[in-house]
Amino acid sequence: MATPMVRAHKIHLHPTPEQEEYLRRACGTRRFVYNWGLAEWKKQYAEYKEGKREKKPTANALKKHFQAIRAKEYPWTFDVTKCVIEGAFADLGDAFSRFFKGQNKYPKFKKKGKSRESFSLANDKFEVGDHWIVVPVLGRFLMDELQANGTLPQKIRNKHKYRRGLGKINMAESLRFVVADPNKKAGKWRNERRKVSCSSVKILGATIGLSGGSWCVSIHVEVPAVSVINTHPVVGVDVGIKEAAIVSDGRRFENQKPLTRHLKKLKRLQRDFSRKQYDPQTKRGSKNREKLKIKIARLHGKIAHIREDAHHKLTTEIARTCSVVGLEDLHVKGMFKNRKLARAMADAGLGQLLRFFETKMQTGGGQALFVDRFFPSTKTCSGCGHVKKRMPLKYRTYCCLKCDLVIDRDLNAAINLEREARRILGEVLHVPVSDSGSGRT
Repeated sequence: MATPMVRAHKIHLHPTPEQEEYLRRACGTRRFVYNWGLAEWKKQYAEYKEGKREKKPTANALKKHFQAIRAKEYPWTFDVTKCVIEGAFADLGDAFSRFFKGQNKYPKFKKKGKSRESFSLANDKFEVGDHWIVVPVLGRFLMDELQANGTLPQKIRNKHKYRRGLGKINMAESLRFVVADPNKKAGKWRNERRKVSCSSVKILGATIGLSGGSWCVSIHVEVPAVSVINTHPVVGVDVGIKEAAIVSDGRRFENQKPLTRHLKKLKRLQRDFSRKQYDPQTKRGSKNREKLKIKIARLHGKIAHIREDAHHKLTTEIARTCSVVGLEDLHVKGMFKNRKLARAMADAGLGQLLRFFETKMQTGGGQALFVDRFFPSTKTCSGCGHVKKRMPLKYRTYCCLKCDLVIDRDLNAAINLEREARRILGEVLHVPVSDSGSGRT
């Protein structure tokens, strides 16, 4: 039986100024609780090393301790949903778990304005509908604010319905993994929207946060795996900077270079940002500085979205027309050490592109095979197999000295990656795999 896949759909939110105040408060509460837990972890671990405590600190023990003192010392944390508290300790436990495994560095305190503003929601604490999401405790928070300001209506027929309407945030699009029940009739009110039927998938949770200067929600769902028989050919794909991807069958995909196209505007905004008033002692700046900061964040978000959209379209097209894709296991982090190519590497987003290939091929019933990092795909001749000692980047055409083959450098690498993928695939299946599917002799 196929294992269900966990997918996510990131959707932009359009909150009102009052709703945005609640979202910022929830993010601030999550940041405070995380920092409190980290400070308490350090304190208890120091006591454990000195022999004053019997057990090492854990995230669950710290959560129980915080819940015990929460009402007395931190009553303002009740203004937001309890998912914020539970998510903060879950993130703290995950950070230390990754640190002990050697995946991350030691956890650091989160700083306002530097760390990402976000908080998590449990799957049973929110509702998703057609272009809307109901955030827990948001309606109650807004009702208390209206009552404190004296603007709450005197006569409310249904307080529960009124509170639920206040806690409903508009989404830019509906959830793509589920479809509303067509047999269910819409309500009598014109602006009433029906709740989405979630019979086909299971919602695992959601994360609300600031991304590129805008509020977004990422809804995590468990999609049942569908066994797909993929009969498409095997290809090799060489990813790069000049062109995003070159397929061994001759297809080429242009590198959009969104950062290069918007670099002039980005430089101007950052230059204006550096001239705004800022006090390093109080760490406060002018209002125009904060407005410009949002503009820069939104421009960075636009650049990232252009790159992400191009990568999605590229990988989707290849996944629909290929069964197995041979890719090179690039050391992207190490490639950034070349200061002459670092910005172009970042603009290409090769790490994201390779990750998309891995997930898209799995969804379409295919497979992404990563060839060994030291496989000489660029230096090897795709005609006779001769391996050159050196192949600098300035040479864009591969000229073989033995068989006189003249071929594009990237296409030559893609063909070699395809053949290596066929060899690996044949060893795994213990079946000889011919090159007849590629149309080359």
